[in-house]
Amino acid sequence: MPIAQAKRKLEGRDPAIIRMDHEKYEVISARIMDALENMVDTLEPTGIDEAFFDLTASTTGDYAKARERVASIKKAIFDDEYLTSSVGLGRSKAVAKLGSDMSKPNGLTVVLPEETAKFLAPIPASKLYGVGPKTSASLTEMGISTVAELTMAEPAELERRFGRKFGGYLLAVATGMDDGKVTKGLEPTQFSRIVTLKQDTRDPKEILDQLSGGIDYVHEKLAASSRSFKTITAIGVLIDLSTRTKSRSLETPLDDPTTLRGSILSLFEELGKSTGKDFRRVGIRVSGLSATGTQGSLNEFLRLAR
Repeated sequence: MPIAQAKRKLEGRDPAIIRMDHEKYEVISARIMDALENMVDTLEPTGIDEAFFDLTASTTGDYAKARERVASIKKAIFDDEYLTSSVGLGRSKAVAKLGSDMSKPNGLTVVLPEETAKFLAPIPASKLYGVGPKTSASLTEMGISTVAELTMAEPAELERRFGRKFGGYLLAVATGMDDGKVTKGLEPTQFSRIVTLKQDTRDPKEILDQLSGGIDYVHEKLAASSRSFKTITAIGVLIDLSTRTKSRSLETPLDDPTTLRGSILSLFEELGKSTGKDFRRVGIRVSGLSATGTQGSLNEFLRLAR
């Protein structure tokens, strides 16, 4: 719940408020989304801790196979990150979202196509994906409080109040027939890779050696998307699980594996000097992406880095 709400509930007490560590959340989110992308057909991230994914092709639409796949995904997330996850499986994104919300914490809700109408009927219309406070208030004015009641609304009245497109969407989502596809989303704004060290260390050369595969992965992503980068970031997760980062920004976009390795080495040298603790996990992130047509040369990078 929001911190402000928690404080109100704890009024008169002396709560300990844990400081938000957004950098840490981004690092963990990137690791999970990266792993998910290799376990599903299509991944559509919608936030730092939420995503839609499609399994139709790889499971041939078999819900039993999909359930098994999701169970293995949940286990992988927990084994790798010690985090639970909640998942909903359904014929549409809206049904899956409702299933996920209802299975928290750490649950899995499977809504078979033939059970969709029964599943949706008692749910408050305000809980439907895409229904905000204003729409919810308008539905209440119409005497509509549940999804079942929404399915019985006159299409013409929904269109009059909400417009043709959104009115049609409300009726489709209430019947579980909305056909919004899971899509890969926007162009990537960054590429990253995190690895767990075989042994905790602050030695930059040892870190570079063990992060070598991650650097290759990031470079392959850049090449496959015909992108170059302006900012490179070294990410270190210490043995106390706190996160440290160090970045270097360039004036000219680059795409060069030698540049990546040299920069990461020097950045981890700086990070190592900033703490007396060893690193448990290390990573690389490149951002400020642009088309490779604006890419600079290695010599220019060396001149700018001096």
